[in-house]
Amino acid sequence: MATNWQIGDRIQNRWEIYKILRGGMGIVYVVYDHEFREAFAAKTFQDEIFARNPRIADRFTQESLTWVNLDAHQNITEARFVQTIAGKPLLFLEYVSGGDLSGWIGTPRLTEDLLQVLRFAIQFCDGMIHALSKGIKAHRDIKPQNCLVTGDGTLKVTDFGLARVAAMQEAKGGRGGTYEYMPPEQWNNFEQADEQADIYSFGAMLYAMLTGQPPFGERPGVSVYELERRHRNNPPPSLRIQDSALRTIIQTCLAKVPTCRFASFSAVRKQLAEIYETLTGKSAPQPVVEAELDSEQWNRKGMSLSSLGRKEEALACHDRALELNPNLVQAWSNKGATLNELRRNEQALACYNRAIELNPRYEKAWSNKGNALKDLGRNEEALACHSHALQLNPLFEKAWANKGIVLRLLGRIEEALACYDRALELDPRDEIAWCNKGIALGAPGRHDEALACFDRALAINLRLEQAWTNKGAALEALGRYSDALTCHNYALGLDSRDVQAWFNKGAVLGKLERLEEEIICYDRALEIDSRQEKAWLNKGIALTALRRHDEALPCFHRAVKLNPNYEKAWYCMGLQLALRRCFREALACFEEAHRLGHPQAAEQIALWQQKLEESAPAVPLSIGQSAERWFSKGVALTESRRWEESIACYDRALEINPRLAEAWHNKGLSLYELARSEEAVACYNQALALNPRLEEAWMGKGHALMLLGQFDEADTCYGRALALKSKG
Repeated sequence: MATNWQIGDRIQNRWEIYKILRGGMGIVYVVYDHEFREAFAAKTFQDEIFARNPRIADRFTQESLTWVNLDAHQNITEARFVQTIAGKPLLFLEYVSGGDLSGWIGTPRLTEDLLQVLRFAIQFCDGMIHALSKGIKAHRDIKPQNCLVTGDGTLKVTDFGLARVAAMQEAKGGRGGTYEYMPPEQWNNFEQADEQADIYSFGAMLYAMLTGQPPFGERPGVSVYELERRHRNNPPPSLRIQDSALRTIIQTCLAKVPTCRFASFSAVRKQLAEIYETLTGKSAPQPVVEAELDSEQWNRKGMSLSSLGRKEEALACHDRALELNPNLVQAWSNKGATLNELRRNEQALACYNRAIELNPRYEKAWSNKGNALKDLGRNEEALACHSHALQLNPLFEKAWANKGIVLRLLGRIEEALACYDRALELDPRDEIAWCNKGIALGAPGRHDEALACFDRALAINLRLEQAWTNKGAALEALGRYSDALTCHNYALGLDSRDVQAWFNKGAVLGKLERLEEEIICYDRALEIDSRQEKAWLNKGIALTALRRHDEALPCFHRAVKLNPNYEKAWYCMGLQLALRRCFREALACFEEAHRLGHPQAAEQIALWQQKLEESAPAVPLSIGQSAERWFSKGVALTESRRWEESIACYDRALEINPRLAEAWHNKGLSLYELARSEEAVACYNQALALNPRLEEAWMGKGHALMLLGQFDEADTCYGRALALKSKG
């Protein structure tokens, strides 16, 4: 996650750094956005803070979302969008060039200008009233440094929610906020802070605006312990100002008991406005209402929500942007990107086409269109789109990386590697490009080089789960199974719903012959995405190794249902059916595997054709008339594969005792072997009507339904059989 950006660097070849401001834990990059052509303040925490507690990044992102949702207000620093770069979340804010209120504290601009104090105080209240109306419970870190001042003297509240992130550095129940301005109740329980806590902090800040320092002193002159004692026990020093009403406001704000303070910032504002009107004889500034977002602001909000995983909300924002300006090219392109991430690829294509229609030279839309076409399997068309994007802008690093992905999918590995190298030449800190280069190197078996690429990606972003997953796969290919397992566990610690990591972990456990654990991994992968045919196949193979054949067969069936061209699954299903003496169906599976190119299928076909041609010993026909004796004779004939004769015996048994469930089941088995599947299903139904707990009948019915192409019904039958087996 280390970034080490310096003044003059371009982040992702887009945001040029002009100034860097560092605080105790935070860092602000003042940047010029060459895409939006405006300045931003990109705020984040310093690398060591993220390294100390990896959860900080997730909490920062969560709190950033809260700030983004405050939308636009004159007295709120607007959060424009959130971007995760090199694994580090950055919150891009409107750039306020006038500095913060701390530069005014202790200067005549405030200590000798009561009206200016009142103007700032009223503006602060307006900002907080708006924020609280949007669902913010509390700011929790009100202080002069968190009040920015524009060139025209407008105060803007900033850093919403970031105090909660900083508090994660403390022990549970610990402190968060700034000691000089913190109310008594916040010292013990940070989460307890609410609007009344913020009103206390505001009172302390208002005191500092009037006197030049906070009411109970400040560090390093006063220790943290002494500050806490004073906030809890001491009344604030008396104010040497003539206006008694203002003294009363501050005393009320600084009451030790929260219920003795003002009930709301609206109540505080009302009294401040009365003082302003008394002093000036003019009406106080009217409350500032929320500003309606314009189309570009809605578009940027959509980008932020999309990057935070709130895709449907992001779509609503892009739609609102397009209602206001149907010709906003960036909104069409960004809406397409969000739809693409939701796998709504055809809709995404329509958005990209609209963006290109509006601006045929918008390279980002061309490259995004290539991504959608790639996801639809239209790789040649995707390649043409990325190439066109690069004709428009040869320095478009993302298009080089995206083109590399498509070339790899087309099997053109060396060309793909050249694209990744060009992308990394333009942006050596693109961890995704490093990861994709490693994947490409793995295709021709260059696993050591691939490992080096994954390590480069992880040096940039230690939380990149796809790099951990693919590094694990490379280590597995090199036979380093324990190291591979460590990588997959790390990936799953970052994202417990990473299907590929669960699958890869299962494969490694299989190599280590830890079969029960292997099966658990495939089950977790299939819980997340039941359409993973490789997971079904590998689960079936592991179950077969454990001799759990009745559970293995449905797994192979699901694999071929998901991918009818999966020759290995057909072959494994044939082996499983042969073990069950279902020779005709096994032969059909081997023939399908052979047709699809499985190298060992021909040998199995020859073997089972020979077995089907073998004749069985004769069975004496002189048996009496009891149902049991006819049934026994049928069983002997079934074991000798004399299907027609066995059916005649089961029919005689059922004439005598129509409620003999086992006879119905065995008759169904013989009919199934004669490929008379519909009649077999009818017999299994009779058996199950008599004995619903007859596991073998459920399994046999599933086989027959599968031959009839009724796959969903077959799945149900297999499920019933496995449920009965598990109950013992």
